[in-house]
Amino acid sequence: MSGDNVVAPPAKKLRRPVEEVRAELLADADVKEQARLLKVPLADYVEKIIDYALNPEKPPQIQIVPDEELKAKDPNVPTIAEVEAHLQGIIDGDVVISRAHQRDGFSDSDSDARYKAALGSDTAPTGAPEKRQGPDKTPKN
Repeated sequence: MSGDNVVAPPAKKLRRPVEEVRAELLADADVKEQARLLKVPLADYVEKIIDYALNPEKPPQIQIVPDEELKAKDPNVPTIAEVEAHLQGIIDGDVVISRAHQRDGFSDSDSDARYKAALGSDTAPTGAPEKRQGPDKTPKN
């Protein structure tokens, strides 16, 4: 295997024993809140903190990169402002994801015309459905 010849760098030593640091982190209210917000079990979160403390050269799982750096690497990557504008377009109905997301006409000033167009009729229905009579229904009194 190609990984057999690779030697891992030695782990960094902490100034205090790992068990002492672990106990302190497990008791820390801020660490508990961070684990809760991340929806990660507290013990797993503390182990991840200790792992990064012992191996500081380990690359982070998430890197936050400014828009300018991303655009320099790939001009097609959208900026935060472009993503925000796109999402606002979806909310406003200007960007249609699928036909099911098209405007229904109930929130605009021309909603009456759109409602009639959706029905395929110029007349609006009157009365509640349970009051209408079909060919096989007779009114009950």
